[in-house]
Amino acid sequence: MRYRSLLALALSTGVFATGAPAQQDQLLKQQEKLQAVAMQKVEASIKEAVADAQKLVAAGSKARAAERLRQAQRLLDDPILPKKNVDAWRTELANAIKAAEAGRAPAVTDPANPHKEAEIARVKAMIEEDKEIRRGVDTVGALLKGGEVAQAKKEVEALTKKFPTNPTILVLPNLISRTMSIDEVREVHAKQIENIRLALLDLQKSATMAKIDYELPADWKEKTERRKPQLSPKLKEVLAALRKPVEIDKSNAPLTDVLKGLSEVMKQPIILDKATMQDAGVEASTPTTVSPGTTVSARTALKMALANVGLTYVIKDNTIHVVTREKAAQMMETRVYYVGDLVTPVGGGFVGVAGRYSAPATDSDQVRKNVESLIKQIKGSIDPNSWKDGGSDGKGEITYHSASMALIVKASAEVHGMMANTLNK
Repeated sequence: MRYRSLLALALSTGVFATGAPAQQDQLLKQQEKLQAVAMQKVEASIKEAVADAQKLVAAGSKARAAERLRQAQRLLDDPILPKKNVDAWRTELANAIKAAEAGRAPAVTDPANPHKEAEIARVKAMIEEDKEIRRGVDTVGALLKGGEVAQAKKEVEALTKKFPTNPTILVLPNLISRTMSIDEVREVHAKQIENIRLALLDLQKSATMAKIDYELPADWKEKTERRKPQLSPKLKEVLAALRKPVEIDKSNAPLTDVLKGLSEVMKQPIILDKATMQDAGVEASTPTTVSPGTTVSARTALKMALANVGLTYVIKDNTIHVVTREKAAQMMETRVYYVGDLVTPVGGGFVGVAGRYSAPATDSDQVRKNVESLIKQIKGSIDPNSWKDGGSDGKGEITYHSASMALIVKASAEVHGMMANTLNK
C-alpha cells in the first residue's frame, strides 16, 4: 500500500516529469496495472456489500445493513483509484446507505459502465428488428417461389424503407435480380444473428473480473475467420488472369482482334455477344487503341480497349462478359463484410473494471474514425474509379452498419473478389 500511495502521489504531482522517458513510461504502465487491479477488487467488494445489505434490510436489520455499506465506502480511500470513479461510487454508496436506513433495498449502479442500460436496450431492439427481418426474408422467398415477383418487390421496398441500413435488407434486391439465392440471403442474416449473440456475450462479460495484462477477446480469432474470402476456385483463377502483366501495342485495331489477343494471354474466354454490340452500336471491325507504352495488367489493357468504344466488362458466372456501362451498373451486387475486429480499438489504453478495455478516446469515436479510414483505404486501393466519389462515373457504394459492425458494399463481382482478398490480409 505504501508503494502504491507514493506512486500515485508522484504521478499526480509530476515528480517524474524530468526523469528518463523510458523510466517514466515504465512507471506509468505499472500505475495502470495497479489501478486496474485495485478497481477490480473495489468493484467486487461493493457488489458483495450491496448484496449483504439487501439481505440485512430484508431481515429487518437496517443499522447493520448501513454499516456494511459504510465498510465498502471506506475502501474508496485508496489513492490509487481514479477520482472520477471514486466520486461516482461515493455518491452511489451514500444513497444506498440512506435507502438502507429508511428500510429500502439499497442498489448501486456500476460507474465503470454507466451506459449498460442503454446497451441492453440497444441489444433488445436488435433482437426485435431481427424477428421482423426474418419474417420479411421468409415472405419474400415464399412470394418468389410462388411466382409473385411484383408482390415480392413491394415487400422488399417496404422493408428497405423501414430498415434502410440493415445488411440483410440491403442484399434482398439481389434475390429479386437472381444474383443471390435465398440461402445466400439467409447466410447474411445468420451473420447478423451471430453479431447479436456476440453483443449479448459482451453484456454478460460486464460482470467478469479483468486480467492484469491486456488480452484479445477469446472470440477474436473466430471474428477474424468471418472475413476470409469465400471465393470459388474458378473465380480465383479469373481474378489471377486479370492481374497478369501484358505488353500490348494496338493502334486502330479491330475490337474483336484485341479481345481475342487478350483472351489468349489470360487463357480465359471473353464473351462479347451480338446484343451488347447492337446496344453499343459497335461491330467486330470497330477500331480501338491500346498503347500504354509500358507493361500493364491484362485488366488495365481490357478496360482501355473497351472504354474507347463505350463498353466495359463484368464477371458473371465466373466468366468475363463485355457489357454496356448501363448494364454493368445494373449487374452490381450488394454484399456484407464483417469488420468488427478491424475497427475495434485495441491499443493505447488499459484493461478497466469488469474486463472491459478502456481506450483513451471513447469507443464510438475511435470506431467511427477507424471505419472512415478503412473505407478510404478500400476506395483508394481497390479500383478507385469504380466508386461514386472516385472522380469518374463509378457506381460503387460503401456504407457501415454499426449494429453488426459490417460494411455493406455495392460493387461488381470483380471488385468484391478483390475486396475479400484485401480484407483478409
